[in-house]
Amino acid sequence: MAAVRLERIPRHRAHVDVVTARVVILGGGVAGMSAAHELVERGFDVVVLERRDIAGGKARSIPVSDDGCGRSGHMLVDSGVASIEHHLPGEHGFRFFPGFYKHVIDTMRRIPSFDGRKVADHLVPTTRVGITQYGKPSFVIPAVFPRTPADAGTVLRDILLAFGPITDLTPDDLAFFGARVWQILTSCSERRLGEYEKIDWWDFVGATQRSQAYRKFLAAGITRSLVAAKAHKASTRTIGDVFVQLMLTMVQPMAGSTDRVLDGPTNLVWIDPWLAYLESRGVEYRCNAQVEEILCEGGRITGVAVTQDGVRSVVTGDHYISAVPLERMAGLVNRKLLAADPKLANLPRLAPNVEWMTGVQFYLRRDVPTAHGHVIHIDTEWALTSISQLQFWRSVAPEQFGASDVRGVLSVDVSDWTAPGSEGRPAMQCSREDLVRETWKQLKRSINFDQELLRDEDLHSWFLDPDIEVDASRRGYLKNAEPLLVNLVGTWDLRPDAATAIPNLFLASDYVRTHTDLATMEGANEAARRAVNGLLDAVQFDGARCDVWPLHEFDVLAPWRLHDAARYKAGLPWDDTLLQVAAHALRGASPLLDQARPLLAAIAPFVTPLADALDLTDGALEDVTEVRTVDPTVKHGSAYIAMPQYGLLDIADQVPGAGDIVGPGGFIERLGWYRELLTETLVAGVPTWEPQRHLYGLVKDFMERSGKGLRPALCIATARALGGSTEDAYPAAAGLEMLHNAFLVHDDIEDGSDSRRGAATMHRRAGVPIAINTGDAMNSLAMRLFRKSGERLGPAVALRILDEVDHMIFETLEGQAMELGWVRDNDLLVGADDYLRLVLKKTAWYSFIHPLRIGALVAKGDDEDLGRFDRFGYLLGLAFQITDDVLNLTGDLARYGKEINGDLWEGKRTLMLTHALDHASRADREWIGNFLSRPRERRLPREVLRLHQILAKGGSIDWAQRSAQALAKAAAQEFEAAFAGVPASPDLEWLRSCIDFLVKRDA
Repeated sequence: MAAVRLERIPRHRAHVDVVTARVVILGGGVAGMSAAHELVERGFDVVVLERRDIAGGKARSIPVSDDGCGRSGHMLVDSGVASIEHHLPGEHGFRFFPGFYKHVIDTMRRIPSFDGRKVADHLVPTTRVGITQYGKPSFVIPAVFPRTPADAGTVLRDILLAFGPITDLTPDDLAFFGARVWQILTSCSERRLGEYEKIDWWDFVGATQRSQAYRKFLAAGITRSLVAAKAHKASTRTIGDVFVQLMLTMVQPMAGSTDRVLDGPTNLVWIDPWLAYLESRGVEYRCNAQVEEILCEGGRITGVAVTQDGVRSVVTGDHYISAVPLERMAGLVNRKLLAADPKLANLPRLAPNVEWMTGVQFYLRRDVPTAHGHVIHIDTEWALTSISQLQFWRSVAPEQFGASDVRGVLSVDVSDWTAPGSEGRPAMQCSREDLVRETWKQLKRSINFDQELLRDEDLHSWFLDPDIEVDASRRGYLKNAEPLLVNLVGTWDLRPDAATAIPNLFLASDYVRTHTDLATMEGANEAARRAVNGLLDAVQFDGARCDVWPLHEFDVLAPWRLHDAARYKAGLPWDDTLLQVAAHALRGASPLLDQARPLLAAIAPFVTPLADALDLTDGALEDVTEVRTVDPTVKHGSAYIAMPQYGLLDIADQVPGAGDIVGPGGFIERLGWYRELLTETLVAGVPTWEPQRHLYGLVKDFMERSGKGLRPALCIATARALGGSTEDAYPAAAGLEMLHNAFLVHDDIEDGSDSRRGAATMHRRAGVPIAINTGDAMNSLAMRLFRKSGERLGPAVALRILDEVDHMIFETLEGQAMELGWVRDNDLLVGADDYLRLVLKKTAWYSFIHPLRIGALVAKGDDEDLGRFDRFGYLLGLAFQITDDVLNLTGDLARYGKEINGDLWEGKRTLMLTHALDHASRADREWIGNFLSRPRERRLPREVLRLHQILAKGGSIDWAQRSAQALAKAAAQEFEAAFAGVPASPDLEWLRSCIDFLVKRDA
């Protein structure tokens, strides 16, 4: 069949009237639904075949009800299976959304929720990770970057050292493990794939030679509890990368929580709204549709044989995406498929590499919040992890369980099914009932050290995943219908790419080669995106491909990884002298390297004292400026664009050609365009976790009512005009906008303003204390955004940007103090020269000079002539501020957006007021002095009107307008000096047009 060419389909269109291709998706779990989501939004006709009667695959919630045959999975403690009226949620296992997840979160942001929000808004952060042992007290560590003194030990070194008294880990153990983590961080991607993929985690971390505590916590514990893998078999590349992702999330203050969970049962808050959205877009989702065979003729898929409700049929389409798990796809590989793509023979070889990680829910008569997050029961024979769920379920009240007296849900994952339990039997050789009773026994022994938190009398009932069944082929054994793929040593070569050699067959499941490289919802979603991208390439689709993100790397360590790439290319081993480099960096690095200090500090106390004498000269590292890290998982010519590393080196723009985007003409239109470019960065900069009502929701609301966006526009336009990348300017430009809004919140409080942007000011709506706190939060969020510049431009440039921000903030605060002081002291001697100094501090640096200078740094980080923007920015700032002061008296409320005559109510010393005090009659001057001596609440509307008339009749307003025009003319002359030699461009022309517009504006 010839390839079908499709029109470009705008995302989120309610109706698509184009020639479409029919895509059949095998499997309706996260991978299948993700693929359907991407395809239907691009106008494809999509059919999903799901073998179960509930959508969602392994991610689904399972209704707990009595099926009358003892197969429901639910058991009452006292009487076995019974008729139940309540509606309890069962799960394959608790849902876990680490901070490094990007793909599945992006999809969740695009799914409407039942409450008018998005599904992603139902993710809530945990704040602690609990760890229990047999016969010892449990302890918790924060799951987020420290925000209070009690959390001061959350960086890698302090977390590990905190284990010492309880875990018997020695300083030498901690140093050795920290060194292994450092080795992963500073190894290039080629070495990780070519070398660490072939080494198991146990050997890499040297577990055999270390202490028993080391083996329990740092070798076996990490693999068992996180991914159900065995340390002796798991790939170092996979385990190391995932562990580093979790740690990087924890040590970076801008990253948010290491762990997030849903605020209700999975289907209620995620899967059901997702299915409803897909079906509203036209997806045909068929439940109870068991795929029996994939039909192949002439090297192409011609259909799939399906049994649905006992009836066998053949479902056909133009293209097919297999999103079934590995063990099921391996069983579908037949002779004709192998003839069309011999590499599919690897799937049956890969299929045995699975482990079990399956859930048990204990329903309790009282809630037992063991920790505000997941708990790792490190000593339990079956590698149990648990979470007390109701503390996070904002969307569910216990009353929704119907007539049940259930008041707590303890969800447990059993990760090791082959280790003997307390009575000698492994989990897979127990009956279902005995398995649950032994799990409860291990939990009680692990949790009930010094108090009886788990009590038998509190246990109402339990639910074991129905996938755990009696194995009819092996007497005395259980079987698992949905096991978990584990990436064992050397199995990367067996794993397929999403696009197969069969032109209309694509693979979308967590065994596909992905950056995520782990059997997770994130891996499934990424695999689906890669499969869809392969399909879009095959049909020569004109629209955008699905976004695919690599795992995050610590950008300040990019030079180390580039150094290692050069060594790996030369056949040399990883350079352990990098440990000494790290120790020296702690003593001599720039402040921006504080981001890396937590990880470096884990190594430094234990390395050789020779590091003290180490001198990082220019020749300390080999010349690796030409080395580029390559994503080995991406085929040449694929739709996916690999993300380059960013660090201290001058590396190409992330998105080639982005600087060629022209944008609209017209001052207002282009100003809005610059502002729109920042929308995603600003939205991503506002946390989605709690508290929303009294903090982050207020931030979001204020930003959505944001003003013109002049400051970020100046930054972006300057960067582009000087040849910089648009995307490189986003973090700093967004930081300027967020900081500006923070200042506005505080200014409104200080000035006692009643309205802002056509609505009541925040402190009038939410109260002064909450408004102050929200403004403080916006300041902090702004600093997060500024620090993000380091990820794109490297620490040296980011440090210069932070220096600009530092100067800008202090100048602004000093200017604000001057103005507040004049009002408080009722200073009537303020003259025009004082006003000009005030504007330099409070307006020019903050609104013009520094946005221009920062934009220049984005374009050229080593620019040494930033002072060329100062005179231009100051003159433009004066013209802008005087015009703004005039508009405060003469503007139209609907267009101006702020309180008309607000400056008079507040008693601000404007250029017009200084002029009036110099030129008014003695009687008027005395009256003005008396008026200004009283607080705002004691000033009357008729008095404000009289002051306005004094300014108008005395010519002060006209004089201020003429002054602004003269200053604008002077600014135009300075513009040519500031941008001398810069080639013509729409951005340069827009910057030039700022001068005229900002003086002649009416808003």
